Amino acid sequence: MNEANLELLGILVLLLPAAGAVLAGALGSRVLKGTSHWPAILGVGGAAVASILLASQVWLAPRDAGAVHPVLYQWFSPVEGSWFNVEFWIDPLTAIMLVTVTVVSTLVVIYSRDYMRHHNHPERGYERFFAFLALFVFSMSVLVIGGNFVLLYLGWEAVGLCSYLLIGFYYERPSAAAAAKKAFLVNRIGDFGFGLGILLVYLTFRHLDYATVFDAARHALDHDAVGVAAALNIDPSAAAERIGVITHRLPVIALLLFCGAVGKSAQLPLYVWLPDAMEGPSPVSALIHAATMVTGGVYMMVRCGVIFTSSGTVMLIVALVGGFTALFAAIIALAQYDMKRILAYSTISQLGYMFLGVGVFAASSAIFHLFTHAFFKALLFLAAGSVMHAMGGIIDMRRFSGLKRILPWTFWTMLIGGATLAGFPLLSAFWSKDQIIHEALAHNWFLGTLSLVAAALTAFYTFRMIFVAFWGEQRVPEGVSAHESGPWMVSMLVVLAICSIFAGFVGVTVELGGFLGLVQPESGPLHRFLAPVVTAFTQGSAHGAESYTAAEEPMRGFIATISPHWLMYLSSLIAIGGIVVAYIFYVTRPWIPQLVRDAAPRAYRVVNNKFYVDELYDRAIVRPLHAAGVLCWRIDDFVIDGILWLITAVPRLFGFICRSLQQGALQGYGLSMVAGLAIIVILVLFA
Repeated sequence: MNEANLELLGILVLLLPAAGAVLAGALGSRVLKGTSHWPAILGVGGAAVASILLASQVWLAPRDAGAVHPVLYQWFSPVEGSWFNVEFWIDPLTAIMLVTVTVVSTLVVIYSRDYMRHHNHPERGYERFFAFLALFVFSMSVLVIGGNFVLLYLGWEAVGLCSYLLIGFYYERPSAAAAAKKAFLVNRIGDFGFGLGILLVYLTFRHLDYATVFDAARHALDHDAVGVAAALNIDPSAAAERIGVITHRLPVIALLLFCGAVGKSAQLPLYVWLPDAMEGPSPVSALIHAATMVTGGVYMMVRCGVIFTSSGTVMLIVALVGGFTALFAAIIALAQYDMKRILAYSTISQLGYMFLGVGVFAASSAIFHLFTHAFFKALLFLAAGSVMHAMGGIIDMRRFSGLKRILPWTFWTMLIGGATLAGFPLLSAFWSKDQIIHEALAHNWFLGTLSLVAAALTAFYTFRMIFVAFWGEQRVPEGVSAHESGPWMVSMLVVLAICSIFAGFVGVTVELGGFLGLVQPESGPLHRFLAPVVTAFTQGSAHGAESYTAAEEPMRGFIATISPHWLMYLSSLIAIGGIVVAYIFYVTRPWIPQLVRDAAPRAYRVVNNKFYVDELYDRAIVRPLHAAGVLCWRIDDFVIDGILWLITAVPRLFGFICRSLQQGALQGYGLSMVAGLAIIVILVLFA
C-alpha cells in the first residue's frame, strides 16, 4: 500500500465533510440560504469518493501487509518524552467502515434536500441542519480512522454532540428537546465507563496508540516478555512483572470499554434513548441508525479485539447482552404503532445481533451484518420519512392504510427493505444475520435459540408494519393531500433498495450450478478481506473457550455437525413463516390481533408500554436524583447560605451603625469632632 496516497485520502475523508459543515453554517444564512445543501452534499459525497478509493487501495494490497498508521503531527506531550499524535490507522476494517459511513450518509444528505424543503423553511434552520449532518459524518470518520484512543474518544464524544444537536433540531418542541437531552445524558453514563477504560489503558501501557497497546497486549497474553519489552520500550527485566499487570487488567479494560459500547449502540440497559431519538427529522434517524453513532460500539469492540478476547467471561457477557437485547427489542416492536419507533426497536434488535456475533467470536460476521444493515435500515427510515411526508407529518399507522396505490415507489422500496430486514432468502440480511445465528448456535445453543426466536419476531413485526400501512382500505388523515415524494427522495430509495438486495453477496461465495446448497457462507470476499484484522477472534478459543461449560459440549458438537446450508433453510422457513403469520393476522383475518389483545390484555399492555422500563428508570433513578438535587439546593440555600449570613452579620451590623452616623452634614461632623475633643479633654483632666 502506498502510505502517502492513503494519508492524502484519509485527510480528504476528514476535511471534505468538515469544510461542508463550515461552509453551510457560515454562508448558509446570508449567502446560500435555500441552496445550503450543496456544501454538505459535495463535502460528504467527496468523502465517499475518497473512501472508495482508499478501500480499493487497501483491497489490492497483500493480505499480510498490515495496518498503515501515518502520523500527521505530534499533538501534545502528557509526560516527558511521551507524545500523543494525530495519526491514522488504515486497514481493511477502517476501509469498510469508511465506505459504509460516507456512502450511506451521502444518500441520506441528498434525500434530505427535498425532505427538509417540505418540512422546514430555509429561514428556520435549513443551513443549520445540513451543517450538522456534515459535522456528524466528519465526527464519525474521526472515530473510525483515528489511530489512537484519544482520537477514538474525541470522535466518540463528537458524534454524541451531533446526535444531541440533530435529535433536538426542532428544539421549540418540548418532546424534541427532551429526547435530545435524554440521548445525551444516557450516553454520558456509558461514556463515563468508556473514559475510565481509556484512562486504565494509559495507566497499564503508558501509551494510547493502537500499535503499541495491541502489540503489547498480544505479547502479554502469549507471555512473551521480550515482545512486551520491545512493544513498550522497557527493560526486559521489568517486562515479566508488566505481563502480570496487563493480563489482570485487560478484562477490566474490556468491561469499561464495553460500557461505552452499550450506551452508544443502545443495548440493554442503556437502549432507552434510541426510540425517543425519532423526534428528529427522518434523515437524522436514518443517519443515526444506519451510518453513524450506533455502529460505533460494534466497530470499537472489533477494533479492540485483542482486549475483548482476552477473557472468555467478557465475551460471554457481550454475547448475553446482545442476545437478550435482540429478543427484548423485537418483543417490544410487536405492539408499537409509530413506524419510526418500530424501526428504532428493530435497530436495537439488529445491533443485538452484531453484539452477539462479536461475543461468539464471529467478528467478521458482525461487521458483515453492520455493512448490510446500513443499507436496508437507511432505506426503511427514509421510506418511513416518505410516508410521513405524504401524510402531513403523521406516522401513526392507525390513522392511515392502503397506501400502496398512493405511494407506489415508497411501497415497493419499503417492501424490499422490510423483506431484507425480515431475512427473506437471497436478500442481504439473510446472508449476514444467518451467519451470526449459525455461529451462536455452534458456540452456545441457548443464545442461538434466542437469535432464532428474535428472527421470527422480526419477520412478523416488520410485515405487520407493512401490511397495516400499505394494505387494506385506502385511508389518509383528514385534510391531508397524499402524494408520492419527489425525485430526489425517490431516487435515493431506489438506490438503497438495490443495495439492500445485492450488498449481501460480498460476504458469501456463490458457485455455479445450484441454489443455496452451493453458497458458501463465511468464506466470501468480505471475510477474506477482514481476516487479518480479526485474528484475535479467530484465535479466541485459546484464551476464551473456558466460558463454555462441559454440559454444552454435546450440543455444540451436534450443532457443528449440521451443515450451514440446513441452517439457511431453517432461517428461510422462519422468515417466510413470520411473513405468512403477519399476512394472516393483518390481511386475511384482521380480527385475530384484537382477539389476542382481549385474551391477554395485561401482557399486551406491558408490551405496548415497553415493559415500563422508562417509568422504572424514572422512579428508580431520575426522581431520586432529582430529589437529591433539590435537597442539595435546599442545603445550599438555607444551611450554607445561613452560615455565611451569620458570619457576615457582625460586620454588616457594624457597617449599619457607621452608616447611620454618616449624614453628610458638615455641621454634624463639626459637632461630633468638638464633642469627641471635649470627651478627650475631660478624660485627660480627671485621669
